[in-house]
Amino acid sequence: MYLRNENRRSHRWLRNMNARHPWLASGDVAMMRRAIDLARQAAASGEVPVGAVIYRGAEIVAEAANDREASSDPAGHAEMVALRRAGVALERWRLHDCRMAVTLEPCPMCAGALVNARLGGLVFGAFDPKAGAVGTLYDIPRDPRLNHRLPCAGGMLAPEAIGLLRKFFQDRRLRR
Repeated sequence: MYLRNENRRSHRWLRNMNARHPWLASGDVAMMRRAIDLARQAAASGEVPVGAVIYRGAEIVAEAANDREASSDPAGHAEMVALRRAGVALERWRLHDCRMAVTLEPCPMCAGALVNARLGGLVFGAFDPKAGAVGTLYDIPRDPRLNHRLPCAGGMLAPEAIGLLRKFFQDRRLRR
């Protein structure tokens, strides 16, 4: 029953968003579900639960979860790791024929990297009021002063993405 209601909710979200974002497809929802699975894995290993998937149609090109703690890399955001992996997998840095699904609105660093990678589209789950650079604090991917812009849609499967983040930080506060 839960999955059926969840599918109904995600299809309703997609129908509502298609009016503003006609480029969205049901495959974007499937990739966001995969990103949420990656975020769960990140949380289980002590990382902030963010997952990212880069895909072309139904093909996953690269995927990653936050790994800043494990790698001691300040740029170990899921988006950055996935972009690096996609470049290696495709043997090119231009990802114009790919999209990304990520569970949290990208920060300025990640949003800039998405623009520089010439990504073809972005969908994300939770908006980030503290560091969001895809419409919340900044709108880097759609800034007309930059040489590339990409279509973006936020709020896809947001309740699940927000729930993972809230639970992670609540648990972290309780452990202190």
